[in-house]
Amino acid sequence: MLIHPDALRRWAALAAVVGVPALLAGCGGDDDDNAPAARPLPDAASLRTACPTLTGRTVAAADIGLPSAPATVTAAAIVAATTGAAPTPEYCRVSGSIAPTAAGADPIVFQVNLPLTWNEKAVMVGGGGFNGSLVNSLAPLRDAPAGQPLPITQGYAMFGTDSGHDATAYNTTDPGKFALNDEMFVNFAHASYKKVKDVAHSLMGTYYLRKPAKQYYYGGSEGGREGLMMAQRYPADFDGIVSVVPVIYWTGLFNGFINFSKPQFTGGALSTAKISAFAKTVNDTCDALDGAADGVVSNYLACASKMNLASLRCVAGADTGPTCLSDPQLATLQATYGPTVLPFAVANGSTTYPGRLFGGEVQLGGEGIGRWISTGVVPTVPTPVATDARGVIYGSSYARYVIAKDANFDVRTFNAAAFEARIKAVSELMDASNPNLAAFRARGGKLIIRENTGDMAQSPLAGINYVQNVVSTMGQSNVDSFLRLYVSPASSHGGTAASLTTGTEVPTTYDLLGALDGWVTSGQPPADALVQVRNATTAPFTTLASRPMCRYPNYPQYVSGDANLAASYRCAVSAP
Repeated sequence: MLIHPDALRRWAALAAVVGVPALLAGCGGDDDDNAPAARPLPDAASLRTACPTLTGRTVAAADIGLPSAPATVTAAAIVAATTGAAPTPEYCRVSGSIAPTAAGADPIVFQVNLPLTWNEKAVMVGGGGFNGSLVNSLAPLRDAPAGQPLPITQGYAMFGTDSGHDATAYNTTDPGKFALNDEMFVNFAHASYKKVKDVAHSLMGTYYLRKPAKQYYYGGSEGGREGLMMAQRYPADFDGIVSVVPVIYWTGLFNGFINFSKPQFTGGALSTAKISAFAKTVNDTCDALDGAADGVVSNYLACASKMNLASLRCVAGADTGPTCLSDPQLATLQATYGPTVLPFAVANGSTTYPGRLFGGEVQLGGEGIGRWISTGVVPTVPTPVATDARGVIYGSSYARYVIAKDANFDVRTFNAAAFEARIKAVSELMDASNPNLAAFRARGGKLIIRENTGDMAQSPLAGINYVQNVVSTMGQSNVDSFLRLYVSPASSHGGTAASLTTGTEVPTTYDLLGALDGWVTSGQPPADALVQVRNATTAPFTTLASRPMCRYPNYPQYVSGDANLAASYRCAVSAP
């Protein structure tokens, strides 16, 4: 019998902790990432004792599947179980970092949470924005219903990373500053997630005497981009991926941020009153297209043809009050809802980033136009301030640090044509737009994408267009075997939605990790209509309302009955 040398090293290191008989009982096991292990897991008492011995452990560069320096565990300690609204089990919290390969780069910081009662599965949780802060992977997953047990409570090992840079000192107004360092930018693009996954698996192999039988990635926004990047660049590493509102065409989106920022320097900023009046116009025009006048635009593709931004122009294009839009304000909205067209093709032949959909102008928690597009004030240059809209801040950081590599670059002068080579290089690195997922499908991977039609941070049409490209590349029947795209009408970038007319919160939550795990482990794909819920936020977390989330291209059309019940809707095709 041949025993993998890595396994021998792990068993020898743990012999004094879990006992030689337990180790020898597992000598017939396979150490491959996805192979079932014959030996039993160490019991809770052994794992409790073994946890602090991980402190100081290193993972050699040779055990990481990309060129890398070693990883070191800086601390490992048992965390006691907690009770309350989101209870956690007893687990071993492992903190560490992967050293940079070149001077001047930050380490890749990570945290791995290892429950003493393990289901032999693991979830890596993605980041957000430009990252730069540690994802500890202990918060509720995006769009999880209130009362849903945390993944670690369900037995999943959980881990996350800061993606290889520490932006705590500048993340609010200069989040892209780290991109001046090439290694840190490559880590942000894709490398850090692969490296941390490999390190986490090595540590799990040491601690549990086996690696996880199933490995998932779960992320939204930037984390959604990361998930798709894993399927495209590292298809053998993940059994399943949930990608929520993914920033797929990163380069196109960030050029679009600049496009809607520019008019705001010359009168195009949108006040709260202007945004509210515009939101009412959208609702009056499109609300009833889904069969119910409930303050929610659910027939998401039908609305655009009904809207005419030019009809909102003030007389002579001058700003005469909150009920109309000046020419610069129209330009801001036209850049928001219209496509961003580059003067050249970038990765995978892309030239155009789609505009946003109507129906998310005013959202819960300050989401909507007022957070992402315009706060009503003239942006600042060269460095934005915290009161600028997030899209304005992101566009400026992209132009200055990622493209021009000049902190004093004036975003008002940005011209994509002048930076063609750099933008193309960034697109090849950052855009998760490769439609050929054949390798991921061949290894049995499953992918669930969720788009929110009220998203003002990025366009839900980007995800729709991407899936259509995957279908064109691989064929519908092949895509149906491993990919599902769901659309949550009116939901904001953060996932919530409310009636514009009554303020009542709309059901938007669903257990997508459970759906993914069921698909991966049983082969049963999730239904074409998933029942989203709105639960009470305190125990016993009673379901207060439900509504279907339909598989693209469908939307929840109201038929009859109680509008708070999913049974009162059917999934119908949304079309322009």
